[in-house]
Amino acid sequence: MKRKEKMKYTENETISQKQLFSQASVSMLGLSLMAVPEFMRFSLKTMIFGLVLTGLFFWVQSIYFVRICPCYARLCTSFGNWVGKLFGFIYVSYLWFSQVVLLCLIADLANYYFIERIDKSWLILLTGIVCAIGMYQNVEKRGRIGEIILPVILFFILFMIFLAFRDFSFEEIIRESRRKMTLRELAEAFYKIVCLFLPVYFFPFILNQTKRNTSAKKSMNGSICLNLGILLLALFLLLGLLGREGYMHKKYPMIDLMSGVNLSGDFFQRSDLFWSGSLLFCLFYLCGSIFFYQHELLKRCRLERGTGIAYASAVLFSVFAGKLGFSFEIYRTLVRYGYGIVFPVLILAAGIWYKRRKMGRREQIHEENTDK
Repeated sequence: MKRKEKMKYTENETISQKQLFSQASVSMLGLSLMAVPEFMRFSLKTMIFGLVLTGLFFWVQSIYFVRICPCYARLCTSFGNWVGKLFGFIYVSYLWFSQVVLLCLIADLANYYFIERIDKSWLILLTGIVCAIGMYQNVEKRGRIGEIILPVILFFILFMIFLAFRDFSFEEIIRESRRKMTLRELAEAFYKIVCLFLPVYFFPFILNQTKRNTSAKKSMNGSICLNLGILLLALFLLLGLLGREGYMHKKYPMIDLMSGVNLSGDFFQRSDLFWSGSLLFCLFYLCGSIFFYQHELLKRCRLERGTGIAYASAVLFSVFAGKLGFSFEIYRTLVRYGYGIVFPVLILAAGIWYKRRKMGRREQIHEENTDK
């Protein structure tokens, strides 16, 4: 009986490659569409080359992720107790800061576009409670939710983009294509896009819970390419409809753009709710995923007792940050000059460490066999 329960638990702790693709795509779609203002000053040519370079960069990384993912299954066993906990703390700290930013962002969007009369603090608390409901669920349930909701979200997003393209003008695009691209500008755009997709560096943790993880590169790369493509479409739309000067000073340019898009015949006046609702759901799903994987990481670091403290402190800090007027520039600086550099170094160090330990074990086994 115990063996059957154990087998059932193990099966529930794995997801298919399709679920991995869906989960990653839904989580990063909100990031892609909200980050458009970050790339406004770059030329269209720079952004196209930057997105292509990012896709190639993460394609190479995906091969490496598959090879080193076994050492991320049990951090303390793979790297030793203290080093494993240090690794886990760095990843958890990024998730913690991301939680704070997402809770403030969701409350800001909901307060501005949906619920105007409710204080942001209550919206943050409500969001924190809703997102924490799935914190202790297994990974398969999250995968299934992503698998069901991704086609719906994509339909609404692509449908709204299609409606917006009716008034598209190529004059601004032609003007943009004449702008010169410098190597320094390209390098800066590439690094900013990589920083936007830093959640990709959590794939080694998820791969341990993915069926046939050795061939999961397609799912990883597919979700990244989908998000890069939608980000490029969003930039095309803004340039073709508003022009560079028309969206430079807007806080949420894509939402403002979609507020002017209506269905033919005007039988549904607020068709932009499809866009805003899809975007808000993606951010909700991402926030819930962060709570979930923070709990998973703390378990792998043998610090599971700290889950409640991490969750409560993030929600309370978000409430205070929302009241004081949290600046997203602080988070951007932290990511660009901190985690954007640390994560690639950690992944490389983990691979080297894992390879050395593996070779050391082989030598030890070989010596034991020769002694016999």
